[in-house]
Amino acid sequence: MAKQTQMVGRVLCIGEIMLEMADVGDGLYKRSFAGDTFNVAHYLNVVSDGDIRADYLTALGDDAQSRECLDYMERHGVSTARCLTDPARTLGLFILSNDASGEKQYGYWRGQSAARHLFDRLQNLSGYELVYLSGITAAITQKKENLLACIEAAKQDGATVAFDYNHRALLWSPEEACAFAEKILKLADLVKISDEELEVLYPGQELTDLSWETPQAEWVLTCGGEKGEAWRAGECLFRQDFEAVPKVVDSSAAGDSFMAAYIEAKLSGKDAAEGLALGHSVASQVVCGKGSIVPIDRTKL
Repeated sequence: MAKQTQMVGRVLCIGEIMLEMADVGDGLYKRSFAGDTFNVAHYLNVVSDGDIRADYLTALGDDAQSRECLDYMERHGVSTARCLTDPARTLGLFILSNDASGEKQYGYWRGQSAARHLFDRLQNLSGYELVYLSGITAAITQKKENLLACIEAAKQDGATVAFDYNHRALLWSPEEACAFAEKILKLADLVKISDEELEVLYPGQELTDLSWETPQAEWVLTCGGEKGEAWRAGECLFRQDFEAVPKVVDSSAAGDSFMAAYIEAKLSGKDAAEGLALGHSVASQVVCGKGSIVPIDRTKL
């Protein structure tokens, strides 16, 4: 019997996909496409074995690179039905390198990015079970008030709102990030933050306090692959220590793949413990490959 898949459009990921040039050594670069919210959409499809094919809301140009990017998204299990075309702009570019420990290092060129203007006009986000965005989505968006208004409308329409801080100091200051977070946290049902982001954005503050202030939201805390925690209303639902990956090649998309797995677990009715374990299992494979999008062996999940 043919495998039954869930309807396209159940999940909407919002953000920017860019041309990725990953440094593989000896002056050579691996050319691909990536972006945090696209990475989540892709790994959602992988982890769910094709049962979740997210719509991806972004804007691209009308040039050869953008058309190639659209084809890339479709080939990687992501629906481009919500992708917009901006003939006056195109894709952004980032160069990915890594330090000796495999920690990601980025250089960005996104002044020409069409995705920055995605919410110059209001977008209809209705009809989705879950809507996902990140701090990068917010940081690059020119009209953040429109983004927030659209998320609020989706929430009122019945969507679960998932938000990943994904803080990038090159894009905005901690003060700007926290100002946006204060608004989106009123709407969010699922929030992910890393221990490093917690320290940078809320120095001296514990996740206990943040989760207490937003009792409607489930919080996921990741700690560099060492442990994960799930919190709600000031209480830790589950905490799990993880086995370290022997050799990290590239940490890019580790958090994105973790979040994708956690979202898949929530949509499948799994509990926080299963979500954390699945997230670590996927991210452990992602950090062993070069670039944001790498093959996943589902038999090891």
